[in-house]
Amino acid sequence: MIELSPHTPPRIELHDLDGYFPPAESALDFKTFTSLRRMVGHQHNQPQIKRADFIKQIILYLPEVAARIEESDFGFVHLEVGAMKLATQQAIAKHDFVTVRRHLLLIVDLFDRADAGLHDAIRISYLEALFLGETSVAHLEARSLLSRPMENLLRQAELRWKKNRAVGS
Repeated sequence: MIELSPHTPPRIELHDLDGYFPPAESALDFKTFTSLRRMVGHQHNQPQIKRADFIKQIILYLPEVAARIEESDFGFVHLEVGAMKLATQQAIAKHDFVTVRRHLLLIVDLFDRADAGLHDAIRISYLEALFLGETSVAHLEARSLLSRPMENLLRQAELRWKKNRAVGS
């Protein structure tokens, strides 16, 4: 039991916290805690990738995709990311999984560090546009290359998509 005195700070015993933390969290030791704290701190120190960084990465690592970005699309992040989606879609159709893997590795890296605008463009104009409603073996194989966070976002989008289709029927 917690006892309060006007002269001493409250002392909390571990047994007073029973039921306060879920069992998995109470098993967290300090070494794991410091490791997690360091990882989170490192993530916060990573610079966020913006639209201009996306374009630079595409030019440097995927010049064939950069060639697809038309002048009228330039400056619109969803259209620029859409050009990347078209290139990946074409590689999937050709069963060119070496190219698909190159595209997805870059997208996964960018996605993890993207600012809000680029993150939304990758989610909507790449991930959802490329995979929603697609059930071909080639698409399923390409989808297996996604990172866990991207796969989770795609599953959430699929649930919304199926729900909207059911309501519209």
